[in-house]
Amino acid sequence: MLALPLALLAAAPPPAAAQDALGAYYDKLQPARGVYSLRQRSGDTTGAVMSGRMTVAGRLTCEELVTEMIMDIRVSGSGQNVALKLEQKANESRDGRIYRFSTVTYENGRESERREGQAVLQSRTGPGEAKIRGAAGEDLKLEPGTILPGTHMLRIMEAAAAGKKELEHRIFYGLDQMRITNSRVTIVAAGRSGKEKALGEFADKPGWTIKEEHKEIGGTPGGAAQSSEAFITEDGVTTALAISVQGLELQGTAVSIEKLPRPDCRK
Repeated sequence: MLALPLALLAAAPPPAAAQDALGAYYDKLQPARGVYSLRQRSGDTTGAVMSGRMTVAGRLTCEELVTEMIMDIRVSGSGQNVALKLEQKANESRDGRIYRFSTVTYENGRESERREGQAVLQSRTGPGEAKIRGAAGEDLKLEPGTILPGTHMLRIMEAAAAGKKELEHRIFYGLDQMRITNSRVTIVAAGRSGKEKALGEFADKPGWTIKEEHKEIGGTPGGAAQSSEAFITEDGVTTALAISVQGLELQGTAVSIEKLPRPDCRK
């Protein structure tokens, strides 16, 4: 999609031991596709009435994690009805060094924003460089300690399995109002997923309730953080979630979750 300096692409990979530290959790990930209905949570004071659906798919190849999300939201209030749609796709290399993403937003069927970009880190924990292309282009330097979304997820799984309760990361997402975030994670409790039929093979599975709060670095002073609470199984599948974005509260309920095939990477 976008070309980055080849010097970063040619940077030496981290030692094998560093790569393998999270590799065990990468191998535990179960590719899956989930469909969730979205409903406004009680107590929302925005005055808008919202509902919709979200489809999320996580796929693995032998080299990378691929995530795709489509969210359709209907908003009514103040005599207006608006249909919003967000399409998002991201690819991240297994070693947590290369990340590509694209997002397209539609309002009442018309494209309102398109954004895409790429980041390359010298190691799983930076430093690196990123390019974003949208309404305006941005070239960013990523400080040491910056990680990518896949590494963030694997570290959550690692921390939860070790019984830790909190962690904090600086993450490059590249998204509008979420370019680079300070993200705080609270692992609320271990437990089991629900037993609803819609969860399929992921019903009554061990996992954790996890809260996340993302605040954009350099964002608007006093800007609202984006937060979520989800139950995630030990193989990385979300079975229930709640989302808070700019004061809007949505509850996600699984309509269906299906297992997708794992890649055969034997040589």
